[in-house]
Amino acid sequence: MIKFNENDKILSNIAKMVNKKAKGEINLSLVLDESLGEYNGKYENGVITGGSYHSIVELCGRFLRNPKMENIDFHSNKEVCGMYLASHNNNYYLHAPLSEIFDYMEDLALWGMNHIKMWFSICEFDTLEDGREFIDKIKSILKHCKSIGVKTMLVTIVNGAFRNNSPKELRADWTSGHDGYIYNLNAHYHIELCPSTDEGMAKILENRRIFLEEFKDAEPDYIGFGPYDQGGCSCAKCAPWGANGYVKCCEATLPLIKEYLPNTKAVLSTWQFGTFTGDDSEFIGLKKAIENGPLKECAYINSEPQYQAYPFREGMPLPLIGFPEISMCATLPWGGYGGNPIPELLQILWDKYGDKLEGGYPYSEGFFEDINKVVMLRFYRENKKASDTIREYLAYEFGLSGEMLDKAHKAVMDMEDTFYRAFERGHRYPLRKPPYVPEEYKLGGNPEKMPEIEKAIVEVHNTLPKEIQENKKWQLIYLRAVIDGELYRNDFTRNDKVLEYFYKIMKLFYLEKAGSCIRPDVLEGDLFANDLTKEEFDILAAGGTLD
Repeated sequence: MIKFNENDKILSNIAKMVNKKAKGEINLSLVLDESLGEYNGKYENGVITGGSYHSIVELCGRFLRNPKMENIDFHSNKEVCGMYLASHNNNYYLHAPLSEIFDYMEDLALWGMNHIKMWFSICEFDTLEDGREFIDKIKSILKHCKSIGVKTMLVTIVNGAFRNNSPKELRADWTSGHDGYIYNLNAHYHIELCPSTDEGMAKILENRRIFLEEFKDAEPDYIGFGPYDQGGCSCAKCAPWGANGYVKCCEATLPLIKEYLPNTKAVLSTWQFGTFTGDDSEFIGLKKAIENGPLKECAYINSEPQYQAYPFREGMPLPLIGFPEISMCATLPWGGYGGNPIPELLQILWDKYGDKLEGGYPYSEGFFEDINKVVMLRFYRENKKASDTIREYLAYEFGLSGEMLDKAHKAVMDMEDTFYRAFERGHRYPLRKPPYVPEEYKLGGNPEKMPEIEKAIVEVHNTLPKEIQENKKWQLIYLRAVIDGELYRNDFTRNDKVLEYFYKIMKLFYLEKAGSCIRPDVLEGDLFANDLTKEEFDILAAGGTLD
């Protein structure tokens, strides 16, 4: 039985969630006491008291994983314990039923998620109504997360335009060879708008009003400004974009956010700063703009240390939050082989940069990186070692203990050494070292571990009750082990058994319409006879991205 203030709707939702997830009878009281502070709470003799709803949920998750837990005082290690649900490539989040996504968001909240971020780009649609189904799903997910105390962020490109409402004379430049740009803007739709004229800025703000009007009923806690990855302008009056045109767009949008969403804060991003200019000018200019203008009102700067050195070397005027890569990880297709645990790489990056971040939003393309999500959430919440988190995950999610827990734990930890792989003609997927990891870190390229992992996971699988065997989270681990075992015995080349497993992954995670970068390799013929060009596929197969 759970006791709480029944007039508090969010507490009521949290209580329902905890009751649903509980494995047996529980006795708890939930109390909101904002005087404790947002990131603080305590558990004492069956009473969970939190300074915020998300602190209460965090402690509920700890209790569910350990009903015998001792009295504790809680303080979140980081503020932003988030997750970025990438809503493109026809991935899991776009095609899974809302009821399943809601249930999954609750799982993640109980593992520590207190923020969620989603993306909406008007550049993909002729009009807002063309994106209605997509918009409604995003809004439903955001609203459900808010209903259990999780904060929400909605991100969009600052100078985006609808496809049928982008006057050619107002369009942004995307070319290089001038004004400091040495590379073309690589993800441009070529319909984005240039803010350097009054007419261009007016059209940008018109689109921002449409965007804010549509999403104001979802009441996002944050609005994120995306600089590149479709957006940007390389013309003389906007260059360098991150220190110039981007700043103008952000500053002009702040008053609109206050008008439509007075309680919503803005978040800046430095994604791909320096990628097209080859220097730090965008970081330096943005830093000065924040110090000297209205952007100092923004809450955070999104900047990933794995890709961008300047903010972590020189510092920035606002707190930094990251978006670590937990999906792509130098393997194609992402998630096409089952689960992709990468605990050692995540631990390496966390140990190196964690103290410089106020949290982050790991980049998720679907369900397949569930273990990586939980590892990152426990970094953010309690600075817990990745190996310890995986042991706790296996014990809680699947009821493992003793020898079977030890076997499963070692096998899952070893999966990183058998994960990173190439994609070759003839449906062959040989292992390799991850190209973006410094040589001193000995990760990947150890095929001799594949049969050992398969043997251990199959042994554990055979001890589990049927409902656990069929659990999607366990299937990620099990399918990864048996696929790799089969590939090891067949020169890393697909056979009928592997193809059967690939179809199972596709069905379990709604990937029938997914893009080639995330859909398992079920092609019958040539490797490139799909929705990627050979050039695009070569980039992905080499560990790069198309963004």
